[in-house]
Amino acid sequence: MAKGNSAGTRYCYIILLTMLIGMYVIINMPIEQTEGSFFLTYVVQPFCWAAVVFFVWRLPRTGIAGKLRLRRLLNWLALLSAGFYIIFQLVGGMVEGFGKSPSSFTLLGITSNIVYVSSFLAGMEIARAYLIHRLVKRCLHLKLGLLVVFFTVLNIPFSMLTGFRTGFEFAKVAGSVILPGLAENAAASYLAYLGGPLPALIYRGALQAFQWFCPVLPDPSWTTKALLGTFIPGFSLFMIHRLYLLESRDLRRSKAAQENPAGWIITSVASVLLVWFSVGIFAYYPSVILSGSMMPGIKRGDIVLLRKITGDEVRIGDVIHFHRDKMLITHRVLEIKEDHGVKVFRTKGDNNSGPDPELVSPQQVKGKVIFVIPKIGWATLLVKMLTGAIKPGINSQGTEF
Repeated sequence: MAKGNSAGTRYCYIILLTMLIGMYVIINMPIEQTEGSFFLTYVVQPFCWAAVVFFVWRLPRTGIAGKLRLRRLLNWLALLSAGFYIIFQLVGGMVEGFGKSPSSFTLLGITSNIVYVSSFLAGMEIARAYLIHRLVKRCLHLKLGLLVVFFTVLNIPFSMLTGFRTGFEFAKVAGSVILPGLAENAAASYLAYLGGPLPALIYRGALQAFQWFCPVLPDPSWTTKALLGTFIPGFSLFMIHRLYLLESRDLRRSKAAQENPAGWIITSVASVLLVWFSVGIFAYYPSVILSGSMMPGIKRGDIVLLRKITGDEVRIGDVIHFHRDKMLITHRVLEIKEDHGVKVFRTKGDNNSGPDPELVSPQQVKGKVIFVIPKIGWATLLVKMLTGAIKPGINSQGTEF
């Protein structure tokens, strides 16, 4: 195909989009794990990605939106963003544990994976950069957003997009796969918009290298994947944008100091840790007391700090946090009994006249109170009262609801 502004190149982006959709079909073909599947994955797919690269290379060159003198800066920002993401994944692994990588670390396995990953990334990012600079000259945000969605779908297995059967399964897929995919592709697309395929390749290449070639990987819950995978690329995108604008506009150092990113980094890290703590990612979590059933030791509006425990760890006299129907209750253990060979607990609020009518099973126990922080939960309590979630006063059992 001759280079130039010929009429034949006008619809080349449609051909490229069709090629990418065809690659998605090939990648998601249902095949059994045989020698044929190895050939398809490690020979056919890299060859097809090479064809995509060759096709784009033969097209007329497109410019970039960023400044040429800042290309090196953009490459470094891409690498630092990927490193920042990997560090947070490792921190998540230290909190929730690590697992063995599913990748093969034989010589054949490493070589095959290098060929597969490098061809996939090269084809994907070169195609991304061409489409962005070809299509987003007008309606920048809309078209760029559509391309982010398109490349996100290309990176998600079809079976994962269609395999959920309940709302909770969809929430898990959306939180741990779709939203992180959108965030990562938004960052990669912005890098490609400013600097072409190289910074996007550096960013995604570092992340893929960590996932494919690190023998031990973090094994987080889906909530942690959602938090890290959505927040960190989004924050990186924001920081790349801010730092790039500062350099490209040659702003005075005094103004740059006023927009020092250190404050944003500290605030963002603290926010992630606070969210992790609040949703119970750690072994400790807080809860606001909504009733007076545990007075005078624990009052309404206090916040209790709880440690996650199992039913086997419960002892007489412990103040435990457990769920019953749709309520979360914080009461003291009076007695431990056995019901058909299963340990159960009789509980009572210190301020109640009698014990709770129902026994607590080990499966209902969430945690044990280890510390009480007075008063600071009143803001949450007031909001719940104003919204009608709870009524002033306590019910006959003094339970939280």
